Parts: sequence; structure tokens; C-alpha cells
Amino acid sequence: MPYQPNLQEGVISVKEYRIKPLLTGWFHMNWGLIMSPIAAGYFADLPVFMFLIEGEDGEQIIVDASYQHDHVPKFIFGPHRTPELEVPEVLKNNGVDPLSIETVIITHLHHDHTGYLYLFENADYYVQEEELINAYFPMGYQAVGGYPDEWIDLVPRFRLVNGDFHLKEGIDLIFAPGHTAGHQAVGVNTSRGRAIIFGDAAYLYGGLAKRFPQQFYEVVAKGGVAGKELDLDDPEVQEVLARVFGARYGGYFGPSILNPGEIMRSLAKLDLMADIVIPGHDPLLTRMEVLPDDYDLE
Repeated sequence: MPYQPNLQEGVISVKEYRIKPLLTGWFHMNWGLIMSPIAAGYFADLPVFMFLIEGEDGEQIIVDASYQHDHVPKFIFGPHRTPELEVPEVLKNNGVDPLSIETVIITHLHHDHTGYLYLFENADYYVQEEELINAYFPMGYQAVGGYPDEWIDLVPRFRLVNGDFHLKEGIDLIFAPGHTAGHQAVGVNTSRGRAIIFGDAAYLYGGLAKRFPQQFYEVVAKGGVAGKELDLDDPEVQEVLARVFGARYGGYFGPSILNPGEIMRSLAKLDLMADIVIPGHDPLLTRMEVLPDDYDLE
């Protein structure tokens, strides 16, 4: 049944939520290689998050489920975590009983988002149908990003979505393909407007270069060939960046595993919709314990 907004003296009131980025480990890898040729040498330790959405009434919703160390190709992703970042411990420390969770949103079916789905034994899992089909039988090298054994037995509890979908009052699923065929973002109503959990449509704030130029240039400066730092005052570098920024969908840099054109369109769409941007793997989120309270980038 569609939700009914609360009407009080002619004003529409929509339920508001808070979002907690839950740090669950790190990947050390070449992130820049799949973001853009401009940043192809950007190696870094970047965080792996789950997200906890909390309503004022105590409702809890989980977005994504981190990784199991032994299911991630270590020579590509370099996974590592300390004991306090083990997922059961993180959930416990944030007041989450996995058995009480009724709704889990999966942005996409890569192994750093599905590792601990099995913990939520009483939940429905919301995922795009296109994602399920392509993740079960991926194309070529895309197979390194998934581990279907983690979720195949859970498919009977998958609630398949096709395109943009209104989940409940204040929460929407937003189709945002490109990183994967059926990738989705999550729109969440907060006290400061709409927050969008980008999933892996954007790893970093710098993926929205015109909105977050400082963060973009920090990545590019570290992302030269073979990991060498770039001189951003170099005329050749400036000329290339000017061409890129002036191009169609210029300034959007998403981690394109599948389709660069699609991910740029998805980023442009999400950028227009978001009052608060929450990328998938940005270290800046480690200092933002609760959103929107700790959001200070704009």
C-alpha cells in the first residue's frame, strides 16, 4: 500500500531518518584504475562500509553487508580488518540485533557488499532483478567482484525491483547502473534534505568532481602513471582536464566495471537528486559517525 504523508495544517511531513556509516574493514588496491584513466595510479587503503538507517521510531534498515575475508581475491583487493571491525562486533557495538532486522537493501551483489547477508535471518532483501541475473552469470573479468555462494541460498527472500522504487515513507531505491548492470542507490529523507547512499556508483567524493573539486584534485594528484604524483600545474595535465570537464557529463568519475557511459549518466542523475552525498568507500566518512549531523562538506 502506498504510504500516506502526515498532513498537519496543510504541511506534508515525511518521516526522517539518520544514517550511520559502519566501518567494517579496508581494501588496499588500485582504486584509480577503475575510476578513470586520469587517476589510473591511485593506490590507497579505502574503507568498506555497511550503512545503518535509523528512524525516529527505532526502525533499523541495513544497506549492504561487507565482505568475508576468505571470499575476496587478496592479490587484487588486499582486504584487511582488525578484530573490532569484524561485522558481528560492529553490529553489536551499534545496537543492531541481526535477527530483528526486517529490511536489507543490497546496492549490488559484489563480495564487499554481500559477505554477511546471511546474518539477517528474518529480513527481506531488496535487489534489482537485473543485478541478480547478471551477478549469477557475470561477463568475463567481472566475475572477480562477486561470490554467489554467499547469497544464492537467500534468493527465495530476495524482493526483486525493476528500476526506481518507492520502498517506504522517506526511503527510495534509485536505479543507477554502470558499476554493475543492476546497481541501485538509496535515497533517504533526513532533517537536512535527501541523502543519497551512492553505493559504488561513486567510490569517493572526488567522483563528483565539479561538486567536490578539492577531493577530486587530491585523487588525481596521487594517481599518475605507476603511482607517481602529478603536477596539476603542468600545461598538458590542465589541457586534458579542461577537455574532460567540458565534455558531455564531464566531471563525473565512477568506478566503471561495466559501462562508462551508464555510470556517468547515473552519477549525473544522483547528483541532481542529492542534498547529502554518501559515496561507497570514501575515508572522509570515517569521521562522520551520524548523518546528516556530521555532514560538513557543503
